[in-house]
Parts: sequence; structure tokens; C-alpha cells
Amino acid sequence: LALGLAVLGSCGGSATPAEWVQAGSTALGKSDWRTAQTSFESALAALPAEDPAYTRAKLGQVEALIQLDAARAKTEFLAYADNPKAALDSKDWRNVMTKLTAKGKFAEAIGVLEAGLKKYPQDGDIKKMGDAIKVAAEKAGDTNALGSLAGLGYL
Repeated sequence: LALGLAVLGSCGGSATPAEWVQAGSTALGKSDWRTAQTSFESALAALPAEDPAYTRAKLGQVEALIQLDAARAKTEFLAYADNPKAALDSKDWRNVMTKLTAKGKFAEAIGVLEAGLKKYPQDGDIKKMGDAIKVAAEKAGDTNALGSLAGLGYL
């Protein structure tokens, strides 16, 4: 946190949204999840939703939250995905599901999967994510996740 604030402090007072996004990206690269979250949230507060930097900041915020609060990460991502101004594609959905699955947050990954299947019903890559989540849940012995996946047709 101190490094992120020092970097932004050297920007002559109040940082611009672009500087906040850069600070957040730098913090993500260093696995400094709290600084990343704070930086991205500062950028989000200053950016209009239609600005391309808003999407970068939102996805960065979600990535940091996956490490800190996976339930909130899922909620933030799905709320943004419901916004007609959201500039997301199926790759963004897969990225979030992959990171949630890698963290062992199967319930959250399945929640994103279910919404992704509704939004992109013909996207084979999103459908394949269900299989990837299933394999990871099987390895982890997560019967709740496997039951949820079975309800989505992943037997």
C-alpha cells in the first residue's frame, strides 16, 4: 500500500484515473491485492462507465477481489456484466471463472458459469469452462460444487 501511495503521491497530489489504473495493475503484478483493489476502486469512482479504462479498472478490481473476497468478486463482475455499457466478451467471463476455480472458489465460479451460459448460450469455450470447473471440483472433493454442476448438465 505504501508503495502504491508513494507512486501516486509523486504525481503531484490527486492522481488521474489512468494513474490509478496503472497503480492497480502494478499492484496486481506484485500480488498486492489490497492496494490493487483500492487503486482500481479509486479509478472506478472517477471514470464514466463508457470509458474503456473503466472496463480495465473493473476487471482489475474483480481480479484483486478474487484473492480477497470471492463472493464480492462474483457479485461485482455479474453486476457489471448486466450493465448494457459493459465492454465484456466471453474471454473476460472465462478469465474470471478460471481465476475463481484456481482459487478453489467453486460456488462463485459456478455462479459466473451459470450467468455466462445464459448470456452466451452458443459459446463453446464457456461451456468447456463447466468441464474445467468440474475436474477441479472433483480433485478437491467438493460434492456441493459437483451437485451444482450436475444441475447445469455437467454430469
